Amino acid sequence: MAGTHEGTALVFPQLTEAFEPFDNKPHAQKIVDATGANLVILEFAQGQVWREHHSVHPVIVQVLKGRVEFTVKDEIIDLVPGTPIHLTSHLLHEVRAMEPSTVMVTMLTGETHEPAKTNVEGIRSI
Repeated sequence: MAGTHEGTALVFPQLTEAFEPFDNKPHAQKIVDATGANLVILEFAQGQVWREHHSVHPVIVQVLKGRVEFTVKDEIIDLVPGTPIHLTSHLLHEVRAMEPSTVMVTMLTGETHEPAKTNVEGIRSI
């Protein structure tokens, strides 16, 4: 199958500077609904916790800045930039910020969004 020059590329701004955590909880913001995936940014202050929860879609979680303890299936995983984790749908997990942290969640939805719906300043489409 040959490649194509048809399609869209989204170029994102510096996401570690996009949001501030709330005083009493992390700030979660969906930044894009795109074909195949949604992106969510979570901004944590040190010590903030996203209590045990799940996603209806498979997800990839990656730390863009900082360090979090990621608890899944009674195991604590130290997530830092460069160590993403993939979760199947409905798998319970919890996130605790060990320092100020920016976390990006890629929700693998399989949905089609043409054009992509964006919710943050500075996203450029090519």
